[in-house]
Order: sequence, then structure tokens, then C-alpha cells
Amino acid sequence: MSGSIYLYSRCAIKTFKENAKPLLDVLSEDSKENLREIGILQLFNMPTIQQNIPMLYYIIRLYSVKRNAFFLDKFYVKFTVNHVALILGLPNRGREFQFERIPLSNRKHKELARELADLTTEDSSPTLESRRINCLIRYVLAVLFFPLKGLKVPTCLLDFNGLEDFAIVNWLKVIHTFLHSHFASMNEIAIGEEMTNLGYLEGCSVIIVVSKST
Repeated sequence: MSGSIYLYSRCAIKTFKENAKPLLDVLSEDSKENLREIGILQLFNMPTIQQNIPMLYYIIRLYSVKRNAFFLDKFYVKFTVNHVALILGLPNRGREFQFERIPLSNRKHKELARELADLTTEDSSPTLESRRINCLIRYVLAVLFFPLKGLKVPTCLLDFNGLEDFAIVNWLKVIHTFLHSHFASMNEIAIGEEMTNLGYLEGCSVIIVVSKST
């Protein structure tokens, strides 16, 4: 494949670690254990994968909208919720949640990052600990799971506060549904001209990069 690849993405894992790790370091051991129990803590162990636009472009073109699967080495490979579970390490349980990208709030990712930094430097207290966890959860959802082109945070994600709110939702199904929808729409464009401008690959694209490279 020669020429320019018109597809845009970013390494959400790297951004997430750089901004969230300092706050994690100041949380109490009890809070860290709670984060471990609901599956957030292991997200910090995900490898930082270099953005690979040609690979992403190639993978999108392998997706079959009709079969809802990727065509790899003469076989159709379903991309299932269990695949997302293996990569993210989150439990496949909880209530379904209809993720809506619209309306977007006026808050941007960088504002959540600044809030994380501010909360990191303040003296610890029970109230502050709760605020730190709430901010971390919103940051995970907006920056790691559903990074969007406009960098604005969907209003529905800002409504999640506390460990309980996060734990009752089956995020694996939400992410899986979101990615499948996006794969289908981008594939319809990609199977046309070789150098078609696909635009921005939204969502946790690191999942399909890991899936293809393992």
C-alpha cells in the first residue's frame, strides 16, 4: 500500500497512563483494592501500543458487515464480547447501557486531565478520596473507552459517579456494540477507493490492534 493513509487515531493508552498514574499513586490502599475488584486497576497494566495507521486501515478493510466478523486467512473470525473481556480484563456482567455520543457536554478531555492533576496535589481526606475516584472513573470512560474526535466528553458519561455506578454496567457489551457499529460504517467507506479518507477511528481502537497482533 503506497501513498498516504487517510485514517486518524491516537494512542489512548499512553494518554491515559500519563495523566491518571500520578493520581493512582496518591490513592489509599483501600481505594486501590476497590478499583482492583471492579476491574479498573488492571487497565494501568495495558501495554502502550504505538499508533499504527496502516494496520488499523488494513484491519478495517477486513471487516465483513454482512457476517459481522473479520475475514482473516480464509476464515471469518467473529469479534465477540469475550474478546473484549480478555483484552481489558473486565467482567462480562452487569446491566446494559445505551451509549449515546450525542449530546456532548462542553467539557473536554484536557479539562478532566487538569482536574486529575489538581486532585493529585491536594491533601488527602475522605471527601477528596471520593472526588478522586469519581474523576478517575469519568476519565477512564471518556478517554480510554470512548475517545471521540471532538475531544468533548459525552454528557451521559459525566453522570457516572463512584464505584457502584461503574460496577453495575456491562462495559464490555457497550464497547463491543460501539466498535461494531463504527467498524461497519468505516468499512463501507474503506472498501471503495484504496486511499479513501476514512476520517477518525473513534472508540477503544487499541482492542483491534491487540487482536490483530496477537
